[in-house]
Amino acid sequence: MTRIYNPLIETMSRKDLVDLQWRRVRKLVERAHAQSPLWRGVFERAGVRPEQIRSLDDFRQRLPTIGKDEFLADQLDAPPWGHRLMTDPRSLAFSFLTSGTSGKGQEVHGRTVGDLFETGSSWATSLYWSGVMPGDTAYHMLPLGLTGGPVSMFFGMQAYGLQVFLAAALDGEARLAMMRRFKPNFFAASALYLRRLTALCQEHGVDPRREFPQLRSIKIAMIGYEIDWAREMEDFWGCKLTETYASTQSGAGIASTCEHGVVLPDGRRSMMHFLEHKLFFEVVNPQSGKPAEDGEEGELIVTSLDREASPVLRFATGDKVVFRSHCSCPCGRPFDGIEAGTVARYDSMMKVRGMNFWPEAADAVVFKHAEVDDYNGIVRVADNGREVVELRIRFKDGVPTDDAETRARFLKALEAELKENTNVSMRVLDAGSDGVQSITYKEKRWKDLRRQSSPTPPTGG
Repeated sequence: MTRIYNPLIETMSRKDLVDLQWRRVRKLVERAHAQSPLWRGVFERAGVRPEQIRSLDDFRQRLPTIGKDEFLADQLDAPPWGHRLMTDPRSLAFSFLTSGTSGKGQEVHGRTVGDLFETGSSWATSLYWSGVMPGDTAYHMLPLGLTGGPVSMFFGMQAYGLQVFLAAALDGEARLAMMRRFKPNFFAASALYLRRLTALCQEHGVDPRREFPQLRSIKIAMIGYEIDWAREMEDFWGCKLTETYASTQSGAGIASTCEHGVVLPDGRRSMMHFLEHKLFFEVVNPQSGKPAEDGEEGELIVTSLDREASPVLRFATGDKVVFRSHCSCPCGRPFDGIEAGTVARYDSMMKVRGMNFWPEAADAVVFKHAEVDDYNGIVRVADNGREVVELRIRFKDGVPTDDAETRARFLKALEAELKENTNVSMRVLDAGSDGVQSITYKEKRWKDLRRQSSPTPPTGG
């Protein structure tokens, strides 16, 4: 059954939705030009005035994208929020920082009470689509800090009326014990931690289907995974696996899978629908600049339509996504979106022996194997000058067995599978029980040591 949260928006025609987007884009363009020196400068450098933007195509084609570097420079010029802040700072109720995972520093984004209300309504839509109801017991397992995603999700859970347990500060055994005491209807965790929690259940003999029969769904966010792994999680936990795309720049949780979860009934990957009445998004081929067609990859570009304090116009996220038309989902909503389980970072790409390699592709291969607890990856230069890729595995206790020969066969098979799926040859090693740094949220699993390990070039004579 389709779970419609906002009938007025979710049942409108695609044409009416696009018309609504255009009206909101036009209003944002006029406001940004009038109130923000940063955005006014963007318009001036592009040689365009607001009245010259007469359609969404004009908006796409005449206004350039803006990136993280411009936001950081703007903050240095007018600290702490930059010239893009379009309200009195005294009206701000909260300020979020980006995670800084690209290594370039943290942006600051102010939010008013109205902005937080809009954020709450976005999360409420996502929660309702996930099968969660007000009054349900929910566990929030993402680390709370100053980044937008986890904090805004907590706001959204509260606004929606869930009974929330903030469990991120507890260790795994304590979380599991609390869940057995206060039975969950829903929990949100990183996909990485879901794997760990699953392993803990197996180690302690906890059967979620028996212990948590009222569990409605689990929400993860923005990481590569195989469909087989998603099905395995749904079978083990006895509920739907759902996914949300979150972006601090545009207001945290802005796209979500619908009631189908991450896998459609026919076995295909599902999509995360963008709330397009709140956001205008584009998926653009970074080489050609052309919009992606259904099923094509590109960079995600976002424009926030419901932000009061710090809206963004054509912000280039650096995220590599697969565009999906609303027609590809059987739910019938008019919202386009992106494919579930395939979001990656362009700036995480490494050139290895001339091949483009995304670490997220290795994640998807490695973590579909129940034997693996975690892993780290290293790229370095050997003494002979050859680039070497090493992947160091930590097995779950007693899995597949403690037999060295069995583990060696597994490692060799994994090497072949990684080569087939990434086109990069890797050496896969057993790192033992304490040879891998565990990754819980957005830390980087891969290290590129090629500069440190480059052999000294020979001197000429």
